[in-house]
Amino acid sequence: MIRGAEAEIIREDGVMKKLRAKKGYRNKTLDIVLRKKRTQLEARLMSEARRSGVNVPKILDTEEFAIRMEYISGERLKDAINKRNCVKISSMIAESVAKLHNAGIIHGDLTTSNMLYAEGLYFIDFGLGFRSQRAEDKATDLHLMKESLESTHFDIAEQAWKTILKVYREKSKDKKVMKALEKIEKRRRYLQKV
Repeated sequence: MIRGAEAEIIREDGVMKKLRAKKGYRNKTLDIVLRKKRTQLEARLMSEARRSGVNVPKILDTEEFAIRMEYISGERLKDAINKRNCVKISSMIAESVAKLHNAGIIHGDLTTSNMLYAEGLYFIDFGLGFRSQRAEDKATDLHLMKESLESTHFDIAEQAWKTILKVYREKSKDKKVMKALEKIEKRRRYLQKV
């Protein structure tokens, strides 16, 4: 069992079960409502992502606070990406993110810890995901990916980011995203100077 901030992940007979954890600090009724909604939304987003051509674990079943899904045997991308495969994997990331965004899906936590590398690239943990067609939301998703690369993969971050931007521009249907990303990065630079 793996225990995270939002959920417990349990592997049983080749199936992964993600159980959304109770929050003791929240009102009990509100906690139940929020956990049900987040569980349903995450399962729906993953199913929609799969239909959009993005590799995600197949949803097998949902319960009130749990999602049962296919177990993917692979490495966390955080541990698999390196100088030799950086361009190939970064292209795969960008193509998948563009497919998500073209379908109006915002992952909400785009990091290499939330991707698996197993005969392809798989996206996992849509727990912070939501639906949006706003260029700013898509740009924020991308910016988080950039920050993740810079903090976790500083030796390949520049090459990976250049590749992601190039491929995303080619695959994205929303041409406003790059302008929104520029605005976000300008704000970040301004805040760092202050």
